[in-house]
Amino acid sequence: MTSLFPVLLYLVLSLLVTRFWSARQSRRTDEDSGLYTDKAKRFFIGGAFLSGPLLALTLVATYTSASSFIGGSGAAYKYGLGWVWLALIQVPVALLTLGVLGSRFLAMRRHQHVTLIEWLDARFQNPYLSTFAMVSLVVGFIAMISVQFIGGARLLSGVTGISYELGLAIFVCTVLAYTLTGGFRAVVLTDALQGIVMLLGLFILLLVILSQPQLPEKMQLLAQQTPALFSPHSIDDFLSWPMMLSFWLLICFGTMGLPHTVVRLLAVKDKASLKTGIIWGTIICFFMTLIPHLCGVLGRALFPDLSVPDNIMPTLMSGLLPPLIAGTLLAAPIAAVMSSVDSMLLQSATSIVRDGMVKVMPNLSATKQVWLTRLVMLLITLSACYWALSPPDMIVWINLAAFGALQAVFLWPIIAGLYWPSITGSSALAAMVSGMLSYLLLQTQTPLLYQIHPIVPALLCSLIFMLTVQQLTCYFARRHSVA
Repeated sequence: MTSLFPVLLYLVLSLLVTRFWSARQSRRTDEDSGLYTDKAKRFFIGGAFLSGPLLALTLVATYTSASSFIGGSGAAYKYGLGWVWLALIQVPVALLTLGVLGSRFLAMRRHQHVTLIEWLDARFQNPYLSTFAMVSLVVGFIAMISVQFIGGARLLSGVTGISYELGLAIFVCTVLAYTLTGGFRAVVLTDALQGIVMLLGLFILLLVILSQPQLPEKMQLLAQQTPALFSPHSIDDFLSWPMMLSFWLLICFGTMGLPHTVVRLLAVKDKASLKTGIIWGTIICFFMTLIPHLCGVLGRALFPDLSVPDNIMPTLMSGLLPPLIAGTLLAAPIAAVMSSVDSMLLQSATSIVRDGMVKVMPNLSATKQVWLTRLVMLLITLSACYWALSPPDMIVWINLAAFGALQAVFLWPIIAGLYWPSITGSSALAAMVSGMLSYLLLQTQTPLLYQIHPIVPALLCSLIFMLTVQQLTCYFARRHSVA
């Protein structure tokens, strides 16, 4: 229990620091800008305040979550260096998201969109599309939040020795304290602080692992016993070229369709911030991707007999460090989990209130909107906590499945909505529905067909349906005009 104290101390201090920082930045923005003067909009999006470094930190910290720190290191523990190579394709995420989508969203800042679905609704003017998007977002985020809860609980349990259930309770209460006491601005500033802590903690853990005198000998022994762990394609050619290429589509190109990363673009300060964010985001993403996955491979040599691969990170910290230092270092992966779950929790609750309840009750006051959002946050947290009570051995597959589902729904409508002025709401809705249905259908196929991840045929199906409906719409519109 000794190592639990520094974790709790860090969580309390970071809560106080980020709330003070948020209040100070909010006052400064209110004085310098007339944007988002509505109380509800300030809570939901916080104004155009994201500068380059802050944008990079919050973008990467939100994207890098328990899937990388816990699930990613666990997958690298099981599959070896091939998984590290697979994971590194995530490095251009900031370049894609900010470079391809950023300037387009920045040009629309005058419309003061608060959520991604609010923008989709304004862009396509299709109530069925916005409703389908909202339901997909909330369901997908609940699954991803459950993964974060599992990761956080395993970290606390593995390092401190407390039970999984108690670790889950502590983590859930912490999440509620972070999200209920602040809006989007507070969440973003928390992400920035967590991102700094993550980087420092990762470098320290890697140095501790590399300083182990028995590491070279054990790595050599591991290479002799299981040489496939050092192959690009892993054991039994699991990471074949079709698998690799399709996964690269899932965790790189497809990230432009993840709502919790795209929503950051609604709060970008200016074009200079986008350019700086691309540079810093790429550098930060490289280290945040490489180090935890590399730790998983090195941990296989030091602790070769783990029955649950996701336990490698807490095992490394508790097994190589004194309890007090292990508890202090635990702040890094806890920060990774927190920075993702607070963003998804706020966005899913905001979508239900702003994109659902406000449409039914347009006269709902700003104060009531904020109060209802906090209530919905509580309900979503309880739902995710329920699913986290029975965790699987490896959480990476659940997180990637939710990633793919969100991409199948949002990727083509977002890109087409920004770059194709004549695209209709019916075409975008066809892309959403066909993408989701085909992805869910393909998820039931085991093993994977031709070792290709379902995201590839799902995105292809979504694109074909969008183009087909668009052509049919244009054809009937021309016939109607002639008639």
